[in-house]
Amino acid sequence: MATKFYQNPYSRNQQISIATIISCGLFLAISFTDLMGQSTFDRGKKFYHQRDANADSFKADPTNINWAIDLFESALEQNINPEESAIYLLKAYYFKGMFTGLSENQQKDVYEKGRNLGEKMIERYPDSVPIKFWYAANIGRWADVHSFARAATSGVSKKLRRICEDIIEKNPKYQDGGGYRILAQVHFYSPHIPIVMGWPSKDKALELVEKALEIAPENPTNKMLYANILLEFDRNEEAKELLYEIRRTTPRASHTVEDRYVKYRSRKLFKDHFN
Repeated sequence: MATKFYQNPYSRNQQISIATIISCGLFLAISFTDLMGQSTFDRGKKFYHQRDANADSFKADPTNINWAIDLFESALEQNINPEESAIYLLKAYYFKGMFTGLSENQQKDVYEKGRNLGEKMIERYPDSVPIKFWYAANIGRWADVHSFARAATSGVSKKLRRICEDIIEKNPKYQDGGGYRILAQVHFYSPHIPIVMGWPSKDKALELVEKALEIAPENPTNKMLYANILLEFDRNEEAKELLYEIRRTTPRASHTVEDRYVKYRSRKLFKDHFN
């Protein structure tokens, strides 16, 4: 007769209860894993939304945004909410490079990360407007710190134009006309290089920023870009009024550091052109 390794003197009921305990334990383990994963993503969001804590004007303390980056990178590695994690990570790279007082070389490193991540995520989520927008924001800053001339000759500007046109086609209102705004900057700041890149146009930049303003006339970044382009066309009185408007606005609670920067840039533009 075969020997049983487990003999139950209390009949089948106890066997069922033990099986139930094992099943519950497995369920709890799975639930705990899910909870930990969700916690990584949610903690990243929490730190991102506290990115302006202890900011000095438009220079942010990097502590919270660094925590956010670490957590979103971890979430992506673990495939936790991958699309949303990628969007937040692109936003976090942009913020860190722009508003934490990095050196030019450090900014280049951060925007390179944003550029590489954006290219991977666009392949994975080709219809995601937020991923395309924040990728475009990062490579726009990449072009700024490396020079728009380099961006033009390396094909970055052309790629940026194509991405922005796709954003405009899919969701022109995203980020208060963000696709129009970034494309306006590409036209405005890129050099006109015959044969290599003959398409940038100041007139087109003006047309595009006006479309962004139609969508979000109170957005301070739209206003500042419009004022800057108006100055190029010697429409000084209109530009002056816009710069006054920006200086009178209160930064939005959700974009404190960003709006403080816009106010700083508006004061600098005013000083450069009207003092």
